[in-house]
Amino acid sequence: MSPNQYQFHAAVQDFQSAPRQRAGRKAIAIAGDDPDDLATIAGLVDAFGFNPVIVGPLAEGVQLEPGTEPFGANVSADELRAKLDRFPESERGRAGVPALIPPRGDSP
Repeated sequence: MSPNQYQFHAAVQDFQSAPRQRAGRKAIAIAGDDPDDLATIAGLVDAFGFNPVIVGPLAEGVQLEPGTEPFGANVSADELRAKLDRFPESERGRAGVPALIPPRGDSP
């Protein structure tokens, strides 16, 4: 299961108890290289009752992998953004650790 899938599944637990208009909606971070795809996924995340937080290009998804503060976070968009903002100062961020899951076509 990818980090984004994990976040989605963790957040789904709150779906029915968090109507779209209620303050304090949980957030789901998304990353992607195609702006149209990001807009589509952000719309779906919103339609499911969560606040989408766009991390940036797919390479930035490393911020959402196991061992990072945002991984599996069940928090609001503001809290998720704060966790993402702290990534560069984290051990993993300072080390410039590459993604745990290699891009398609790069694995043996």
